[in-house]
Amino acid sequence: MPDSRHHHHPHGACETTLTTGQILREICTRNFNIITLVNFLAMSVYYLVFVTSTAYARSAFGLSLSAAGLTSGMLVLGCLAGRFLTGHLISVLGCRTSLFSGLGIIAASIACFFFTDSAASLFAERFATGFGIGVTSTVTGTVVAWVIPAEHRGFGVSIFSMSTALALALGPFFGILLSHLLPYAILVRVNLATICACIAIALALRDLPVISHHHRPGLELNSYIDPRVVRFSLVAIVVCLGYGCTQAFMTSLAAERDLAASASLFFLVYAAATMLTRPLTGRMYDARGENALFYPIFLLTALAFCAMAYAHSALTLLLAATLLGMGFGNFQSLGQAVALSLVTRSRISQATTTFFIFFDFGCGVGPFLMGMIVPHYGYEGMYLALAGTIILAAVMYHFLHGRTRA
Repeated sequence: MPDSRHHHHPHGACETTLTTGQILREICTRNFNIITLVNFLAMSVYYLVFVTSTAYARSAFGLSLSAAGLTSGMLVLGCLAGRFLTGHLISVLGCRTSLFSGLGIIAASIACFFFTDSAASLFAERFATGFGIGVTSTVTGTVVAWVIPAEHRGFGVSIFSMSTALALALGPFFGILLSHLLPYAILVRVNLATICACIAIALALRDLPVISHHHRPGLELNSYIDPRVVRFSLVAIVVCLGYGCTQAFMTSLAAERDLAASASLFFLVYAAATMLTRPLTGRMYDARGENALFYPIFLLTALAFCAMAYAHSALTLLLAATLLGMGFGNFQSLGQAVALSLVTRSRISQATTTFFIFFDFGCGVGPFLMGMIVPHYGYEGMYLALAGTIILAAVMYHFLHGRTRA
Protein backbone atom coordinates (compact mmCIF):
# COMPACT_ATOMS: atom_id res chain seq x y z
CA MET A 1 0.00 0.00 0.00
CA PRO A 2 1.57 3.34 -1.00
CA ASP A 3 2.40 5.58 1.91
CA SER A 4 2.42 9.21 0.91
CA ARG A 5 4.37 10.19 4.02
CA HIS A 6 7.49 8.74 2.42
CA HIS A 7 7.69 11.19 -0.41
CA HIS A 8 8.64 14.53 1.05
CA HIS A 9 9.62 16.32 4.22
CA PRO A 10 7.26 19.18 5.08
CA HIS A 11 7.56 18.23 8.74
CA GLY A 12 8.68 21.53 10.19
CA ALA A 13 5.46 22.02 12.18
CA CYS A 14 5.81 18.65 13.85
CA GLU A 15 9.47 19.30 14.65
CA THR A 16 8.73 22.56 16.49
CA THR A 17 5.94 21.18 18.70
CA LEU A 18 7.96 18.26 20.07
CA THR A 19 11.06 18.50 22.26
CA THR A 20 14.13 16.45 21.37
CA GLY A 21 13.38 14.20 24.38
CA GLN A 22 9.86 13.47 23.12
CA ILE A 23 11.14 12.72 19.60
CA LEU A 24 13.80 10.38 21.04
CA ARG A 25 11.12 8.53 23.03
CA GLU A 26 9.13 8.04 19.81
CA ILE A 27 12.23 6.77 17.95
CA CYS A 28 14.04 4.71 20.63
CA THR A 29 11.54 1.88 21.06
CA ARG A 30 12.48 -1.60 22.30
CA ASN A 31 12.96 -3.01 18.78
CA PHE A 32 14.92 0.06 17.65
CA ASN A 33 17.36 -0.26 20.57
CA ILE A 34 17.85 -4.02 20.11
CA ILE A 35 18.40 -3.75 16.34
CA THR A 36 20.86 -0.86 16.81
CA LEU A 37 22.88 -2.89 19.35
CA VAL A 38 22.92 -5.99 17.10
CA ASN A 39 24.06 -3.83 14.16
CA PHE A 40 26.84 -2.26 16.26
CA LEU A 41 28.23 -5.61 17.42
CA ALA A 42 27.99 -7.30 13.99
CA MET A 43 29.64 -4.36 12.18
CA SER A 44 32.39 -4.17 14.83
CA VAL A 45 33.23 -7.80 14.03
CA TYR A 46 33.20 -7.03 10.28
CA TYR A 47 35.64 -4.11 10.57
CA LEU A 48 37.86 -6.01 13.02
CA VAL A 49 38.11 -8.93 10.57
CA PHE A 50 38.60 -6.47 7.68
CA VAL A 51 41.68 -4.75 9.12
CA THR A 52 43.38 -7.93 10.41
CA SER A 53 42.77 -10.23 7.40
CA THR A 54 45.62 -9.10 5.15
CA ALA A 55 48.34 -9.36 7.80
CA TYR A 56 47.10 -12.80 8.89
CA ALA A 57 46.99 -14.12 5.30
CA ARG A 58 50.58 -12.95 4.71
CA SER A 59 51.96 -14.49 7.92
CA ALA A 60 49.97 -17.76 7.77
CA PHE A 61 50.27 -18.59 4.06
CA GLY A 62 53.21 -16.44 2.90
CA LEU A 63 51.11 -14.55 0.34
CA SER A 64 52.22 -11.40 -1.47
CA LEU A 65 50.66 -8.10 -0.37
CA SER A 66 48.24 -7.97 -3.32
CA ALA A 67 47.20 -11.64 -2.92
CA ALA A 68 46.74 -11.18 0.85
CA GLY A 69 44.71 -8.05 0.16
CA LEU A 70 42.24 -10.29 -1.67
CA THR A 71 41.04 -11.59 1.75
CA SER A 72 39.59 -8.11 2.44
CA GLY A 73 38.29 -8.04 -1.14
CA MET A 74 36.45 -11.35 -0.57
CA LEU A 75 34.75 -9.82 2.49
CA VAL A 76 33.48 -6.90 0.38
CA LEU A 77 32.35 -9.21 -2.48
CA GLY A 78 30.55 -11.45 0.00
CA CYS A 79 28.89 -8.40 1.57
CA LEU A 80 27.69 -7.19 -1.86
CA ALA A 81 26.27 -10.65 -2.71
CA GLY A 82 24.51 -10.83 0.67
CA ARG A 83 23.01 -7.36 0.27
CA PHE A 84 21.82 -8.10 -3.27
CA LEU A 85 19.87 -11.20 -2.23
CA THR A 86 18.45 -9.83 1.02
CA GLY A 87 15.81 -7.47 -0.41
CA HIS A 88 14.06 -10.50 -1.91
CA LEU A 89 14.92 -12.78 1.04
CA ILE A 90 13.08 -10.49 3.49
CA SER A 91 9.97 -10.53 1.27
CA VAL A 92 10.00 -14.33 1.18
CA LEU A 93 11.22 -15.33 4.66
CA GLY A 94 10.38 -12.25 6.76
CA CYS A 95 12.66 -10.06 8.90
CA ARG A 96 13.21 -12.40 11.87
CA THR A 97 14.22 -15.49 9.83
CA SER A 98 16.41 -13.35 7.54
CA LEU A 99 18.19 -11.76 10.54
CA PHE A 100 18.93 -15.09 12.21
CA SER A 101 20.04 -16.56 8.86
CA GLY A 102 22.55 -13.72 8.45
CA LEU A 103 23.89 -14.02 12.01
CA GLY A 104 24.02 -17.82 11.71
CA ILE A 105 26.09 -17.60 8.51
CA ILE A 106 28.55 -15.20 10.20
CA ALA A 107 28.91 -17.48 13.25
CA ALA A 108 29.34 -20.64 11.12
CA SER A 109 31.90 -18.99 8.80
CA ILE A 110 33.96 -17.63 11.72
CA ALA A 111 33.93 -21.11 13.33
CA CYS A 112 35.16 -22.56 9.99
CA PHE A 113 38.35 -20.51 10.43
CA PHE A 114 39.71 -23.29 12.63
CA PHE A 115 39.50 -25.68 9.65
CA THR A 116 41.14 -23.38 7.04
CA ASP A 117 44.40 -24.95 5.90
CA SER A 118 45.01 -23.06 2.63
CA ALA A 119 44.70 -19.56 1.17
CA ALA A 120 41.76 -20.76 -0.98
CA SER A 121 39.81 -22.01 2.05
CA LEU A 122 40.56 -18.72 3.87
CA PHE A 123 39.17 -16.75 0.87
CA ALA A 124 36.01 -18.90 0.93
CA GLU A 125 35.63 -18.39 4.70
CA ARG A 126 36.02 -14.59 4.33
CA PHE A 127 33.48 -14.50 1.46
CA ALA A 128 30.95 -16.36 3.65
CA THR A 129 31.57 -13.96 6.56
CA GLY A 130 31.03 -10.98 4.23
CA PHE A 131 27.84 -12.61 2.87
CA GLY A 132 26.45 -13.00 6.40
CA ILE A 133 27.31 -9.38 7.23
CA GLY A 134 25.60 -8.22 4.00
CA VAL A 135 22.40 -10.08 4.96
CA THR A 136 22.47 -8.94 8.61
CA SER A 137 23.16 -5.26 7.96
CA THR A 138 20.47 -5.05 5.25
CA VAL A 139 17.90 -6.60 7.61
CA THR A 140 18.82 -4.23 10.46
CA GLY A 141 18.55 -1.24 8.08
CA THR A 142 15.15 -2.45 6.84
CA VAL A 143 13.71 -3.09 10.32
CA VAL A 144 14.88 0.31 11.54
CA ALA A 145 13.24 2.04 8.56
CA TRP A 146 9.95 0.40 9.56
CA VAL A 147 10.03 1.16 13.28
CA ILE A 148 11.00 4.86 12.97
CA PRO A 149 7.99 7.22 12.59
CA ALA A 150 8.12 8.60 9.02
CA GLU A 151 8.18 12.25 10.16
CA HIS A 152 11.38 11.61 12.17
CA ARG A 153 13.10 9.40 9.59
CA GLY A 154 16.20 11.59 9.05
CA PHE A 155 16.85 11.91 12.81
CA GLY A 156 16.08 8.23 13.48
CA VAL A 157 18.28 6.86 10.70
CA SER A 158 21.08 9.21 11.86
CA ILE A 159 20.90 7.80 15.41
CA PHE A 160 20.82 4.20 14.14
CA SER A 161 23.70 4.74 11.71
CA MET A 162 25.83 6.07 14.57
CA SER A 163 26.10 2.38 15.58
CA THR A 164 27.91 1.71 12.27
CA ALA A 165 30.10 4.83 12.71
CA LEU A 166 31.08 3.70 16.21
CA ALA A 167 31.82 0.17 14.92
CA LEU A 168 33.97 1.68 12.16
CA ALA A 169 36.07 3.42 14.82
CA LEU A 170 36.24 0.69 17.48
CA GLY A 171 36.47 -2.40 15.20
CA PRO A 172 39.76 -1.39 13.49
CA PHE A 173 41.10 0.17 16.73
CA PHE A 174 40.64 -3.04 18.78
CA GLY A 175 41.58 -5.22 15.80
CA ILE A 176 44.99 -3.58 15.43
CA LEU A 177 45.50 -3.34 19.21
CA LEU A 178 44.54 -6.96 20.01
CA SER A 179 46.40 -8.44 17.01
CA HIS A 180 49.63 -7.13 18.59
CA LEU A 181 48.74 -8.52 22.04
CA LEU A 182 46.99 -11.86 21.34
CA PRO A 183 47.36 -14.83 19.00
CA TYR A 184 45.03 -14.59 15.98
CA ALA A 185 43.05 -17.68 17.10
CA ILE A 186 42.05 -15.84 20.32
CA LEU A 187 40.88 -12.88 18.21
CA VAL A 188 38.69 -15.27 16.17
CA ARG A 189 37.15 -16.65 19.39
CA VAL A 190 36.36 -13.09 20.54
CA ASN A 191 34.57 -12.49 17.21
CA LEU A 192 32.63 -15.76 17.52
CA ALA A 193 31.54 -14.92 21.08
CA THR A 194 30.40 -11.44 19.91
CA ILE A 195 28.21 -12.90 17.14
CA CYS A 196 26.73 -15.46 19.57
CA ALA A 197 25.89 -12.49 21.84
CA CYS A 198 24.15 -10.84 18.83
CA ILE A 199 21.99 -13.94 18.34
CA ALA A 200 21.04 -13.98 22.04
CA ILE A 201 20.17 -10.25 22.01
CA ALA A 202 18.13 -10.59 18.78
CA LEU A 203 15.93 -13.23 20.45
CA ALA A 204 14.41 -10.36 22.46
CA LEU A 205 12.90 -8.73 19.33
CA ARG A 206 9.09 -8.63 19.36
CA ASP A 207 6.46 -8.03 16.63
CA LEU A 208 8.82 -7.45 13.72
CA PRO A 209 7.17 -5.89 10.65
CA VAL A 210 5.68 -8.18 8.03
CA ILE A 211 6.89 -6.75 4.72
CA SER A 212 3.82 -6.84 2.44
CA HIS A 213 4.89 -7.77 -1.06
CA HIS A 214 3.76 -8.95 -4.44
CA HIS A 215 5.10 -12.43 -5.16
CA ARG A 216 7.68 -11.51 -7.76
CA PRO A 217 9.58 -14.25 -9.57
CA GLY A 218 13.01 -14.92 -8.06
CA LEU A 219 14.75 -14.24 -11.39
CA GLU A 220 13.28 -10.73 -11.78
CA LEU A 221 15.72 -7.91 -10.95
CA ASN A 222 12.91 -5.89 -9.32
CA SER A 223 12.71 -8.56 -6.61
CA TYR A 224 16.15 -7.52 -5.38
CA ILE A 225 16.61 -3.80 -6.12
CA ASP A 226 14.32 -0.82 -6.70
CA PRO A 227 14.78 1.11 -9.98
CA ARG A 228 13.54 4.36 -8.34
CA VAL A 229 16.59 4.41 -6.07
CA VAL A 230 19.18 3.69 -8.81
CA ARG A 231 19.48 7.28 -10.13
CA PHE A 232 20.29 8.68 -6.70
CA SER A 233 22.55 5.71 -5.87
CA LEU A 234 24.78 6.44 -8.90
CA VAL A 235 25.90 9.53 -6.94
CA ALA A 236 26.88 7.26 -4.03
CA ILE A 237 29.32 5.27 -6.21
CA VAL A 238 31.26 8.44 -7.09
CA VAL A 239 31.20 9.83 -3.53
CA CYS A 240 32.40 6.51 -2.07
CA LEU A 241 35.51 6.18 -4.28
CA GLY A 242 37.44 8.49 -1.94
CA TYR A 243 36.36 6.82 1.28
CA GLY A 244 37.40 3.42 -0.09
CA CYS A 245 40.85 4.83 -0.92
CA THR A 246 41.16 6.42 2.53
CA GLN A 247 40.41 3.06 4.21
CA ALA A 248 42.74 1.10 1.93
CA PHE A 249 45.76 3.43 1.80
CA MET A 250 45.82 5.09 5.24
CA THR A 251 48.58 2.78 6.57
CA SER A 252 50.78 3.26 3.48
CA LEU A 253 50.20 7.04 3.37
CA ALA A 254 51.08 7.31 7.08
CA ALA A 255 54.28 5.27 6.60
CA GLU A 256 55.36 7.41 3.63
CA ARG A 257 54.77 10.69 5.48
CA ASP A 258 55.92 9.50 8.93
CA LEU A 259 52.47 9.98 10.48
CA ALA A 260 51.88 6.49 11.92
CA ALA A 261 50.85 7.73 15.40
CA SER A 262 48.21 10.19 14.14
CA ALA A 263 46.98 7.72 11.47
CA SER A 264 45.89 5.36 14.28
CA LEU A 265 43.65 8.19 15.54
CA PHE A 266 42.29 9.09 12.07
CA PHE A 267 39.20 6.85 12.13
CA LEU A 268 38.47 7.64 15.80
CA VAL A 269 38.42 11.38 14.97
CA TYR A 270 36.37 10.65 11.82
CA ALA A 271 33.81 8.70 13.88
CA ALA A 272 33.66 11.40 16.57
CA ALA A 273 32.99 14.13 13.96
CA THR A 274 30.35 11.89 12.33
CA MET A 275 28.59 11.06 15.60
CA LEU A 276 28.56 14.66 16.85
CA THR A 277 27.02 16.03 13.64
CA ARG A 278 24.60 13.24 12.60
CA PRO A 279 21.80 14.05 15.10
CA LEU A 280 21.92 17.71 13.98
CA THR A 281 21.88 16.90 10.25
CA GLY A 282 19.13 14.32 10.82
CA ARG A 283 16.89 16.98 12.42
CA MET A 284 17.70 19.44 9.61
CA TYR A 285 16.85 16.81 6.97
CA ASP A 286 13.42 16.19 8.55
CA ALA A 287 12.72 19.93 8.69
CA ARG A 288 14.24 21.20 5.42
CA GLY A 289 14.84 18.25 3.06
CA GLU A 290 18.04 16.95 1.50
CA ASN A 291 19.08 19.82 -0.79
CA ALA A 292 19.81 22.07 2.20
CA LEU A 293 22.39 19.51 3.37
CA PHE A 294 23.90 17.66 0.41
CA TYR A 295 25.70 20.61 -1.22
CA PRO A 296 27.53 21.53 2.06
CA ILE A 297 28.31 17.81 2.54
CA PHE A 298 29.95 17.64 -0.91
CA LEU A 299 31.98 20.79 -0.16
CA LEU A 300 33.23 19.47 3.20
CA THR A 301 34.18 16.11 1.63
CA ALA A 302 36.11 17.79 -1.21
CA LEU A 303 37.94 19.97 1.35
CA ALA A 304 38.78 16.83 3.36
CA PHE A 305 40.48 15.27 0.32
CA CYS A 306 42.38 18.50 -0.38
CA ALA A 307 43.62 18.41 3.24
CA MET A 308 44.62 14.73 2.77
CA ALA A 309 46.61 15.65 -0.33
CA TYR A 310 48.76 18.07 1.68
CA ALA A 311 48.68 16.28 5.07
CA HIS A 312 52.33 16.24 6.13
CA SER A 313 51.60 16.98 9.80
CA ALA A 314 49.40 15.29 12.42
CA LEU A 315 47.26 18.44 12.68
CA THR A 316 46.42 18.50 8.94
CA LEU A 317 45.69 14.76 8.88
CA LEU A 318 43.27 15.01 11.82
CA LEU A 319 41.68 18.14 10.30
CA ALA A 320 41.03 16.01 7.19
CA ALA A 321 39.46 13.31 9.42
CA THR A 322 37.17 15.92 11.01
CA LEU A 323 36.07 17.36 7.64
CA LEU A 324 35.51 13.84 6.26
CA GLY A 325 33.35 12.91 9.27
CA MET A 326 31.26 16.08 8.89
CA GLY A 327 30.95 15.55 5.12
CA PHE A 328 31.06 11.92 3.99
CA GLY A 329 29.99 10.63 7.44
CA ASN A 330 26.65 12.40 7.01
CA PHE A 331 26.28 11.39 3.36
CA GLN A 332 25.98 7.75 4.46
CA SER A 333 23.07 8.23 6.90
CA LEU A 334 21.21 10.92 4.93
CA GLY A 335 21.70 8.98 1.68
CA GLN A 336 19.94 6.01 3.28
CA ALA A 337 17.08 8.31 4.43
CA VAL A 338 16.74 9.74 0.87
CA ALA A 339 16.69 6.23 -0.64
CA LEU A 340 13.85 5.28 1.73
CA SER A 341 11.90 8.43 0.87
CA LEU A 342 11.79 7.40 -2.81
CA VAL A 343 9.74 4.21 -2.26
CA THR A 344 6.58 2.92 -0.60
CA ARG A 345 6.76 0.98 2.66
CA SER A 346 6.49 -2.42 0.96
CA ARG A 347 9.74 -1.71 -0.96
CA ILE A 348 11.88 -0.55 1.98
CA SER A 349 14.10 -3.67 1.94
CA GLN A 350 14.80 -3.29 -1.81
CA ALA A 351 15.55 0.46 -1.38
CA THR A 352 18.01 -0.28 1.46
CA THR A 353 19.65 -3.01 -0.64
CA THR A 354 19.94 -0.79 -3.73
CA PHE A 355 21.56 2.15 -1.93
CA PHE A 356 24.11 0.03 -0.06
CA ILE A 357 25.06 -2.10 -3.09
CA PHE A 358 26.08 1.08 -4.93
CA PHE A 359 27.66 2.48 -1.74
CA ASP A 360 29.79 -0.64 -1.10
CA PHE A 361 30.67 -0.98 -4.79
CA GLY A 362 32.09 2.58 -4.78
CA CYS A 363 34.16 1.86 -1.65
CA GLY A 364 35.38 -1.43 -3.14
CA VAL A 365 36.34 -0.20 -6.61
CA GLY A 366 37.89 3.09 -5.42
CA PRO A 367 41.30 1.71 -4.33
CA PHE A 368 41.64 -0.25 -7.59
CA LEU A 369 40.73 2.68 -9.90
CA MET A 370 42.31 5.59 -8.03
CA GLY A 371 45.28 3.51 -6.84
CA MET A 372 46.57 3.61 -10.43
CA ILE A 373 47.29 7.34 -9.96
CA VAL A 374 49.66 6.83 -7.00
CA PRO A 375 52.73 5.43 -8.88
CA HIS A 376 52.67 8.44 -11.25
CA TYR A 377 51.47 11.38 -9.13
CA GLY A 378 51.73 10.12 -5.52
CA TYR A 379 49.06 10.31 -2.83
CA GLU A 380 48.88 14.07 -3.34
CA GLY A 381 47.77 13.58 -6.97
CA MET A 382 45.31 10.84 -6.00
CA TYR A 383 43.60 12.90 -3.29
CA LEU A 384 43.37 16.01 -5.51
CA ALA A 385 41.75 13.79 -8.17
CA LEU A 386 39.34 12.50 -5.51
CA ALA A 387 38.41 16.09 -4.60
CA GLY A 388 37.53 16.45 -8.29
CA THR A 389 35.32 13.33 -8.15
CA ILE A 390 33.31 14.97 -5.33
CA ILE A 391 32.68 18.05 -7.52
CA LEU A 392 31.52 15.62 -10.23
CA ALA A 393 29.23 13.93 -7.66
CA ALA A 394 27.68 17.31 -6.76
CA VAL A 395 26.90 17.99 -10.44
CA MET A 396 25.47 14.47 -10.84
CA TYR A 397 23.36 14.94 -7.70
CA HIS A 398 21.90 18.18 -9.05
CA PHE A 399 20.83 16.66 -12.38
CA LEU A 400 19.84 13.16 -11.16
CA HIS A 401 18.02 14.13 -7.97
CA GLY A 402 18.53 17.62 -6.54
CA ARG A 403 16.61 19.69 -9.06
CA THR A 404 13.52 17.46 -8.74
CA ARG A 405 13.52 18.08 -4.97
CA ALA A 406 14.13 21.85 -5.16
